[in-house]
Amino acid sequence: MNGTIAEKLAAFSDELTFEDIRSTVIEKTKDLILDTLGICISSSRMDFGEAVLRLVTNWGGQPVSSLIGSEGKVPAQNAAFANGVLGHGQDYDDTHTESVVHPSACLVPVALATGEQTGASGKNVLTALVAGLEVMIGIGMPALNRFHLRGFHTTSICGTFASSLIAAKLMGMDKEKMVESLGISGSFTSGLLECIPSGSWAKRLHAGWAGLCGIVAAELAKAGYSGPKTVFEGKLGLYNSFLRSESLDLDAVSKGLGTGWETLNVRPKLYPCCHYLQSYLDCISFMKKKFHVDPKDIAKIDCKVAQGAVNIICEPWEKKMSPKTSYDARFSLPFAICLMLTKGKAGVEEFSERYLEDGEIQSLMAAVRYEVEPSYLVKDMPGYIIVKLKSGDQYEYEIKQVRGDAAHPIKREELLEKFYSNAASLGQEKSRRIAERIFEFERLKRMGDLIVEMS
Repeated sequence: MNGTIAEKLAAFSDELTFEDIRSTVIEKTKDLILDTLGICISSSRMDFGEAVLRLVTNWGGQPVSSLIGSEGKVPAQNAAFANGVLGHGQDYDDTHTESVVHPSACLVPVALATGEQTGASGKNVLTALVAGLEVMIGIGMPALNRFHLRGFHTTSICGTFASSLIAAKLMGMDKEKMVESLGISGSFTSGLLECIPSGSWAKRLHAGWAGLCGIVAAELAKAGYSGPKTVFEGKLGLYNSFLRSESLDLDAVSKGLGTGWETLNVRPKLYPCCHYLQSYLDCISFMKKKFHVDPKDIAKIDCKVAQGAVNIICEPWEKKMSPKTSYDARFSLPFAICLMLTKGKAGVEEFSERYLEDGEIQSLMAAVRYEVEPSYLVKDMPGYIIVKLKSGDQYEYEIKQVRGDAAHPIKREELLEKFYSNAASLGQEKSRRIAERIFEFERLKRMGDLIVEMS
């Protein structure tokens, strides 16, 4: 494909049809929709979820798109915002680990909200969503973890552009308007990571805000506004502005579009916390079962960590050792490890406020140490734990790559178990119907047939 990066991405999105997409990609996308909606339903009953649903309901506007977990309808961009906050707010959402984006929490709400607004079919929504997933991942690929190291949230940055293409495709806009919407999106990219060490709620907003901005960018393009075609590679474009002086392979953005299908490498989570913690929790779970480790017998816990994960789950160490909120705890290596060691589980209930002052956890956290392992690649999100006992014995376990990609898949049965747990408030029968409709998504005549079940 010739042209600027924006022109290449717009051409891919414009030309992609349902028939172009491999069946394995379609099935994986259904799994991502199922997983995201379950998390949204669960989050809608939590304090941050209730707050954003109240806020967006009070904004008013044309009632065209549904709020998950609520009976209300709002403008599509507002629904994408609220539902994106629900999808990302527990840090239970999926990650494409090489580009370091959380694609589904941002893009599934955009596809559903815009699809409902436009009366799109399941096939059309799936096609637009797959296009958005591939584009969002592609935009993150030249940077890898470098946005994060500079303090910017890759999800918020890349998600805005991809959201605009999903919205534009479902609105029936042509390739030229899609290019304009990408250019406009560059003026809306945002998302600072200072919210993590500060322990604030702000990170929860990033996926939803990207979705809102992407839809608005598409609407502005449709209304006649223009944006720079060189929004990505230009002297004052995305990469030069956010990552000035970095050596980047910008061909990686569009490499493999329509053939490589990076959607297959999006990894769902099985624990409601930062993806960098997933392998460590699996390590502890394995060690407890195999070696029957008793927390009372532990003298020291040594962890090896990828350099790129340190500023998210390890530093500042004094704050990671004393998380003040359940959200803080989801980004704390010592807390997560000791939670699993003492409780044997690390689910939504365990990552709640009730365990923050738990004496057993607090005492054991003092035994945790970490060191950077130079050979670790942050894209693999590995984990390595050595548990040393007071007796002098020690056990260790390493997971070199977190599960969930094409090579190490998480089974649909595992995701269904997670979904049913997250959607428990709806009851078994309603949850089962939602899952069935998602697995037959391409047969849906319109999005409302699915959304109505989730209030």
